[in-house]
Parts: sequence; C-alpha cells; structure tokens
Amino acid sequence: MRFKFVHAADLHLDTPFRGISADSALAGTFQQATFRAFSRIVDLCLREQVAFLLLAGDLFDAKDRSVRARLVLRRELERLDAAGIRTFIVHGNHDPLSGDTGALGLPGTVKVFGPEWEEVEVRREGRLLCRVQGVSYPDVEVRENLSARFHRTAPDFTVGLLHANLGGVEGHANYAPCTVDDLSARGLDYWALGHVHTRAEYALAGGAVAVYPGNPQGRHVNEPGARGCVLVEVEDGRTRRRFVPVDGVRWHRLEVSLTGLGSLDALVAAVTEQVDAGCAEELDGHAVRLTLTGRGPLHRELSQPEALGQLEADLREQLSRRHPPVLLESLRDASRAEVDLETVRLSGGFTGTLLAEAESLVEEPEALAALWAEDVELRALGQRLRRLGVDALEAPRPEWVEKAGLQVVEQLHEEDVA
Repeated sequence: MRFKFVHAADLHLDTPFRGISADSALAGTFQQATFRAFSRIVDLCLREQVAFLLLAGDLFDAKDRSVRARLVLRRELERLDAAGIRTFIVHGNHDPLSGDTGALGLPGTVKVFGPEWEEVEVRREGRLLCRVQGVSYPDVEVRENLSARFHRTAPDFTVGLLHANLGGVEGHANYAPCTVDDLSARGLDYWALGHVHTRAEYALAGGAVAVYPGNPQGRHVNEPGARGCVLVEVEDGRTRRRFVPVDGVRWHRLEVSLTGLGSLDALVAAVTEQVDAGCAEELDGHAVRLTLTGRGPLHRELSQPEALGQLEADLREQLSRRHPPVLLESLRDASRAEVDLETVRLSGGFTGTLLAEAESLVEEPEALAALWAEDVELRALGQRLRRLGVDALEAPRPEWVEKAGLQVVEQLHEEDVA
C-alpha cells in the first residue's frame, strides 16, 4: 500500500527571535516567520494530498502558550480538517500538557497524545494504512526513556511519534534520553522525532529509520541554513524521505577576509559579494552574522575607537534596503594585523625572541607544564579561580600560548608603526 505523510517538529510558534532589535524595520517579518513556516507545512500537506501530518512536540515556545499562537495553530489545523487530513500531536518540554488551559478546542481530525503511551489506527476508505504511537510530556522535565514504552503490536507499518534526545545531542536538554539501539529494539518502522533542531537521520535495524526534521524556522544565528519538514512516502513498508524547506527568514554565518583589501570601499564590495552569494534565495528576508578574518592593512583602521561600530551601522542600513532585505545581526572582527611572522623570526630582537619562546613552548608540552607549575603568579591566579568555581587554569593548553604569543607580537608591531 502506498501513502504519504509529513513529519514536522519544534514549530515554536510565536517565538522571540534572538539578535533582532524590537525597533528594527524587519522585526515584523521575523515575528511572523514561525507562523508562515507552519502555514507552508499545511500548504505542503494539501498539495501532496498526504494521509496525515505528524507534529513531534514543542509546537509552542513556552509552557504558557500565547493566545495568538493557539489561534494560528487551530486555524491551520482547520484547513487540514476541511481536506480530511488527520493530524497527530505530541507535546514536548516547551509545551507540556500541564500548560494546556483547555480554552481552545481543536478539530476532530486532530489526535493529541496524552501522558500515557497510546496507539491509533489510521484508515483511508475503510482500509488500514498504518498505526501511529505516541506519548506527550506531562510536564517540562521528563528524564525517563519514553521510547521503552513503544512496541510493535501488529505487522502493519508503524510510526513512533516522540519528543526525545537521541544519543545525547549537545545543546539540547537531555529529556526522554534514548539510543539508536533503544529505538531499534522497539521494532517500529519510522520514528518521527522532535527536540533536536538540526536535521538528522539514523538507520535502524530491519530497514527502519529515525528522523529529526529540524525546526521549520531558524530563530537565531546558531540555527543557520534551510529549515523545514520531511515529506515521507511509504510503499511496501519502506519509506522515501524528502526534506522540504519552509522557512521564510534564513540565518547565515559569513566570513570576509581582509587579506588583499586596501580600502573600505573594497571591504564593502567584498561584503556585498558574500551576501549576494549566501543570501541569493528569494525568501521573506535573511539575517547575517559577518565576521572579518585574515590579515591586512584595514585591521589597523578598524581597530580605532568606534570604527567597527560605525562600519556595522553603515552596513546594517545598506543591507536592510536590499530585496529581499538582509538584517545584519552583528559584525565581528577576528582579523589580525598585517605581520610577516617569518621576518619577525629572522630579525631576532625582543619580538623575535618572544615569538620563538612561544613556539618552543607549544612544541614542548613538558616545558609548558613546568612553566605552569613554577610560575607563582599563575599558581595564585589558578587558586583564586578555583575558589570561584572556575577550573580554566587546571591544565596548560598549547593553543593559548600560541595565540598569546601572536597577539603580543601583533600588538608590538602596531605600536611600532603607530
């Protein structure tokens, strides 16, 4: 039997966007972005005539759902209801069942799984298509491995709908923790997961698969790139999966090297070129974090008081007038002074000796460890930090010494040419 469904998760409807000023000209575009992404998911369901939509938790951004978010959710699900498309929902840590006031009803074609495991049969024209199993978070923190509650009950194609941290993914609270082996052991065909915002797939025993679709709308610079949902086609018990972007605003991390750039005009042109390449797709808008890298003469000019801030303000204004508009989240300077390190090494003197000492410490861990142990001031600083609960100086790191040596050499060079 052949049928299709859409798997989405982590809608975070009405989420506040980080890095966006409330008085920005693009604030309204960003505020509507999560709603528009969900509307595009529903559009996809209608266009593909899917059998059902799966929503794997965190439909809302907070336990106390906003009225606007709840109204949008119901309105979009009513569109599916009118087309005879079912929706299956589990709630996660951001939108646990305890936060539901019951003040807003959902269409009859919507199944919200409760705090206990449950299985539902999905039928079309009287024929059994598949089975969907699910369980919701009763409250914010769920430390139990909820996947252990799932199990195959019949040979029919079976979906497990779960909000969980598979494999202890960093950056996400370790709620409902489970492993690939845990999911394989349950014998289901498709695990529709939520919680982790980065798209991922895990092959399971017997040809099954566990999928994170990622969130449908990036909310800050640490959620860059295309965001969307997964369209799944089932035939003869196997799945074909296609990622479908639905985001309206896309985040980017772009780098512009100062190497070879001799003027501010050249730098602005290089920024424009990078933005053109990175933000080419026609969306409602783009948001960018720009980082300056490399070595060049402009580093000295941009190191002057307020220079970087003035450049950032000018670029922000220029980029906001583009179509589609581009919001500059921030401009960061990771560039370095234009220093010929080989010349410094060969020239000797204080800077050459300092650079050589730093490099020798990097290459000789024993010498670095001895320096660390013998230096009274370092030892006293380490003790003070440990009393404050900071263990940053517990062990020497060669990369710190290398970076410090380069920075001192660069600073001395800046003073020499000033």
